[in-house]
Amino acid sequence: MKKWCKAALFLLPLLLMVAAVNWYVDSYAYLRVTYDEIAEKMTDMSQNVAGLEESDYNDRNLALACLNSLKEEKEVVVIGSSRVFTFDHGMFGTESFYNAGLSEATIYDLWAVTGILAQNDNLPEKMVIGVDAFLFNAAHNNERWRELEAYVRYLEKETGWSADGELPGAGNGGEWDSGKNPADPPDTGRDYGKLLSLDYFRYNITCLPDGKRFSVSYTEDWETELYTKHYDGSVSYQKELREVNVEDVIAMTEQAMEEQVVYRMTDYREIDAESMEMFDALIDYLQSRDVEVILYLPPYSPMLYDYIESAEAFQIAFAVEAKIKELASEKRIALYGSFDPAGCGLEMTDLYDVYHVKAEKTPDTYYPVILPD
Repeated sequence: MKKWCKAALFLLPLLLMVAAVNWYVDSYAYLRVTYDEIAEKMTDMSQNVAGLEESDYNDRNLALACLNSLKEEKEVVVIGSSRVFTFDHGMFGTESFYNAGLSEATIYDLWAVTGILAQNDNLPEKMVIGVDAFLFNAAHNNERWRELEAYVRYLEKETGWSADGELPGAGNGGEWDSGKNPADPPDTGRDYGKLLSLDYFRYNITCLPDGKRFSVSYTEDWETELYTKHYDGSVSYQKELREVNVEDVIAMTEQAMEEQVVYRMTDYREIDAESMEMFDALIDYLQSRDVEVILYLPPYSPMLYDYIESAEAFQIAFAVEAKIKELASEKRIALYGSFDPAGCGLEMTDLYDVYHVKAEKTPDTYYPVILPD
């Protein structure tokens, strides 16, 4: 009996330390605050959220929680990469709006977001799809979409489309290579099992030296000192980005040009046929569900666009724009914007960085190029 007491006295402080670190850091938002709670504040209480980027948040988990919390379909939903983050409800003149853009989005992310909405029977009246040139560059796809793979699978069944029966990277037996079943969507709620998890502790403790922990605050302010996620899904960037000097933006662009790097556009000689087929199938599916599809081409900065025009390695951008224009005409859907910044009068002072247009200029980039009869 004494041995058990001694063992308990020895283990108790260790367990308390594990629990304390996991609770305090809670890097994946399982304990103190969850993505479900944040989504409720956003969608039910119209609260904006600050501190997410500083917490290294998982934007796909938050998007899932928010889309699951929608009580009814929206009039307008925007999907795409971070280059649509500043699209807000004011641009479209309706509160019935949600921006479901995802960082580093791929064609699979577009499918995943659509799958979530479809499964919840919340497809919008209109869907604006941001079409980046890199969307059809399979050489630079990432695996972040796999967190929402269950919804890609769902849309596969809905559309009847599949990539030879498998999605890229899928393991045997319908499982990921990681061993996670793609039929299981992420759990965005509370998980007290993580309180005493040693694996969670090992990761959380590595965050302590840098003072990193999951911590957010809620506000009615549209802009704060920090990166702010609005209740409508759009974003206000942190003050240091909003007040960036144009000289710094020019310097960043010049560095990209010197290094011959355009984001996710290297090793890109032709449009990936499978990615384009998926995009085509996505549009067909949305139209079959009476969703009005609108395509949007986000502009490059004047400096970067001039470089793309002159560099043989990036001529594919023009092929993508031509293909999207052709697709819009064939499917009788609206196309807004262009990779060419001239159409909206974009200047270097209108950018936060190499690729992202300032919020006040964003509406100017959304101008009609092709309108259906």
